[in-house]
Amino acid sequence: MVRLLLIIVVGLYSMSSNAQIEIFNESLKQEEPVKVVQYDSIRNITSQPYGAKGKESFTYNHLIGQTLMFCGSPIFPNNNFKVGSYYKVVGTTMPNSISIYGGLKLEDCITGNFLEEDGSRQQYLNSFWVVAGYYEKLKALYLNKKFIYLGTDKTKIYSPGLKKNGMINLATDTVTENIKKESLWTCVGVQVKPEKAINRENPSEYRRIASDYRNPVVLIFDNPNYGKHYCYIESEKGKPYEMQNPNTKPFICGRFQLKSDFDYLKVMAAKRKAQLIKLYGAKNANLIVQGIVNIGMTNSMCRAAWGDPDSIHRTISVIGNYELWIYGNCYLYFKNNSLTTIQY
Repeated sequence: MVRLLLIIVVGLYSMSSNAQIEIFNESLKQEEPVKVVQYDSIRNITSQPYGAKGKESFTYNHLIGQTLMFCGSPIFPNNNFKVGSYYKVVGTTMPNSISIYGGLKLEDCITGNFLEEDGSRQQYLNSFWVVAGYYEKLKALYLNKKFIYLGTDKTKIYSPGLKKNGMINLATDTVTENIKKESLWTCVGVQVKPEKAINRENPSEYRRIASDYRNPVVLIFDNPNYGKHYCYIESEKGKPYEMQNPNTKPFICGRFQLKSDFDYLKVMAAKRKAQLIKLYGAKNANLIVQGIVNIGMTNSMCRAAWGDPDSIHRTISVIGNYELWIYGNCYLYFKNNSLTTIQY
């Protein structure tokens, strides 16, 4: 049912628009804006399994029709793709005996030439391709919004010393430590930061890059005291940063909360707990004021805990009524007004 709802949601975003992805390195010459099919997913690029459980293969069929920008491959430097160029996914190849991953059939948006990404390196796609529609979604969600810095105490950081897991000063390209909690920041940019090419002559560096599956999208934040900083939208696992409590709404870039959400929760904790106890009982009220949702909560409880979702999609069937609530990079699934799944 989760996959069915995801397919329905992707189908709802079929309108086209012009867009251009901003590249972090301004020295790179970019292509002209291209027509982009809007895209809705909690991930940039991820495969979808099919086949019997335990014997699954993986496909990227859901990307057909989408426009991708090539951002460079640090571990596969010799390829036929140009950094900053756009390619339309026109088909896929089936998994084979060499790889469980299907490849991509691509059309160069400028030249019309056809190329293929074979299945030998599909597990790295998220690292060096960006879906233009996904990028546009991030801009709509975060650009010019106000954020509160909350640190990473409540976030799972698998490699805390890794530069890409830090707040990186835009001017010095160094990590800034001890940023004041609850400081106010503004998102002033959404860009792609291509990874520099490396070779196997440096084994430790090669292994580190090869095991980092995050996409290269960074958000740029500005604060009058600290200046401009950037941080990656994903962790090195190639997924949104996870919270220590998995039922807590994820922090953006693992450390920020929208100011609107932060203010909402403060008001909830200060003024509404007594009212929530009357409505939902003390146990649920205590969770709600902490911004925590649990399986089995009603949609009204989840709204009280996390605020209004970015969008809601409803499906009515003979076996029940389903709702999918989208909060940035997190999905809440409901069946008959009861929370059944939390997906990051």
